[in-house]
Amino acid sequence: MPAELRAGVLYMAVVFAVGVLFGPVRELVLTPTLGPGAAIVIEAVPLLLAMAWAAPWAARRFAVPPTPRARLLMGLGALLLLVLAETALDALLRGRGPGMWLERALTGHGRIGLALMAAFAVMPLLLRRRA
Repeated sequence: MPAELRAGVLYMAVVFAVGVLFGPVRELVLTPTLGPGAAIVIEAVPLLLAMAWAAPWAARRFAVPPTPRARLLMGLGALLLLVLAETALDALLRGRGPGMWLERALTGHGRIGLALMAAFAVMPLLLRRRA
């Protein structure tokens, strides 16, 4: 497996773990009191911090070159795994299929989640150090 994909797996695992830790807080505490939009904005802070730390760390760990192609491959590979993991977890915990996941993603607060996914995909590219 290429270094870019191995780094993407590690990057995804770290950020997904942070999401799994903060997800119940968002769903059980923040959403009922503040609403779904505010809840996801609050959850975005630790997620963005995790992305900013994990992307360069995983890239260094697997010696991913700082080229745009390599870093985009890392980020897009990680995004694919993240979407698969999120839809699987949604199906397991809520009984929702991919169509329902997509429908929820297209709501107002869901679009914030999509923006976070876009940031997740490009973070390895944005935080690269030039050789």
